[in-house]
Amino acid sequence: MPFMTKESKHISVRMWQKISAVLLVAALALLLKWLNGEHDEFETLVFSGNTMATTYHIKVVRNANDVSGAESLANAIQQQLETVNRQMSRYYEGGDIYRLNAAGAGMPVSVAADVITVLQRAIDISELTDGAFDVTVGPLIHVWGFHDKVPLEHAPTDAQIEQAKARVGYSHLVLDIKSNTVTKQIQGLDVDLSAIAKGRAVDLVAELLEKRGEKHYMVEVGGEIRCKGYNDKKQLWKIGIEKPAVGENLSRQISRVVALNDMSLATSGDYRSFYMLNGERMSHTINPRTGKPIQHHLASVSVFAADCMSADALATAFTVLGASEGMKLADKQHIAAYFIERSGDAFVETSSKVFAQQFASTKEN
Repeated sequence: MPFMTKESKHISVRMWQKISAVLLVAALALLLKWLNGEHDEFETLVFSGNTMATTYHIKVVRNANDVSGAESLANAIQQQLETVNRQMSRYYEGGDIYRLNAAGAGMPVSVAADVITVLQRAIDISELTDGAFDVTVGPLIHVWGFHDKVPLEHAPTDAQIEQAKARVGYSHLVLDIKSNTVTKQIQGLDVDLSAIAKGRAVDLVAELLEKRGEKHYMVEVGGEIRCKGYNDKKQLWKIGIEKPAVGENLSRQISRVVALNDMSLATSGDYRSFYMLNGERMSHTINPRTGKPIQHHLASVSVFAADCMSADALATAFTVLGASEGMKLADKQHIAAYFIERSGDAFVETSSKVFAQQFASTKEN
């Protein structure tokens, strides 16, 4: 046995103390990784289907060893989406919006609390955008043929447009939060939540996932998206912003890729839903203030917000406002927005100041 001096004993003790400290730090690091779910590989659960006259695609990232409750989660997601559709679709017979549109002026209509939430946010954005966003635009959508999805052979007359405009106006909606009722002040007011309901559906599914303890997910309904945490490669979710289609080429191409975490993204564009009338493009996006389809060069708007409901409605509002007025409002309200305008046969991309700051490190695809 080697001879050990008193000095060497002290050295051994110090060395063991150092080793113990290193081992303790390593153990704590492993514990933190374990608590954060980083001790094993990730696996992605995918849920998809049809809802609200569109599709949904949801990814939930978990520890690879945890596949419990997947069927229950799938059923809960489907039920949540069906509830939103039943409450907010103008076509769902017996649903909240269907009954509201069928009711006469001055008749309070009982609706779900979440319908009140959506209508209140819609009114807030209507006021913010000076009426560019208006969920009562239904009569104008109808007069231009978009509710029936039948292209017109002749444009509506000025008289027909004015008659439709007389039945439009978010200020004619009276909400009673205590009783969960909505009252239309004028006859023929028609509510259409298609520009905000999908965003709300995304938010509600995200809330459902949160309540079930999910930390990493991507929820997409009809192109509106909300992300949190990381994908199965332990990276932030990377979402592509679609490049507007040109001519008859409707293939999907990406204009920009952004990394999202705990954020929503909604995009509004006029390049897929339109028809030609007398050589002019008739966009499905109607300006409630003029009563006519938008005629400017703004092809696509993407808005980023904490909640998808707001992003959805704001994207439509900016599309109505156009690039100049929309960008001024985005900068004034500190909203992250990304605009794509037509310029001859090409496209010009601009963004708000907040977008430039938040996504400075991203590059065009």
